[in-house]
Amino acid sequence: MDGHDLDTSLEARLAAMEARAPGRDDPPRLDQRSRRGRFAVSFAMAPVLVLALVASAAAGTVVISRLTAEGHSGIENPGQPLEGAAMECMTGPEAQAFLAAHGYTDVVWQVESGSVLSADGGKGSSTTVQQASPPDHGYVIPGSVQDSGQLLMVVDQRVGATGVGACFGQPMP
Repeated sequence: MDGHDLDTSLEARLAAMEARAPGRDDPPRLDQRSRRGRFAVSFAMAPVLVLALVASAAAGTVVISRLTAEGHSGIENPGQPLEGAAMECMTGPEAQAFLAAHGYTDVVWQVESGSVLSADGGKGSSTTVQQASPPDHGYVIPGSVQDSGQLLMVVDQRVGATGVGACFGQPMP
């Protein structure tokens, strides 16, 4: 028996097995009505799902903005800046008193010093020091609550600094 005879023999055995297997000649298929019905239900549900999604997003935004406006403690997320603190024009000691009055007792002060721009107009040089007590002068930049619950406040004392928020462009406190 050569390779051609083996192929023919195999083909004959497969044909005999297929003939004995139960089933139909054609695969089952959906009629046109049920196929259209399925798509109609899908298209009809799409606007309902979009409306539900938009309503959920709007409700979430309203709830969060309302909680923030009412001043609930802990509404600030770790790593995000303090909202509505308005400490930009305060001196370091004033900012520390404000924070203590609002329950922030674990505060680290990051003091930026040096210059904003170098003489050639390029990026300046600055140094960063973290300390437990606030400096007497400098622009206070509302900090962020760390994952540990510690508050990191930044004070910019660099030459050429302009301040932020309400103190933008005013003399350094």
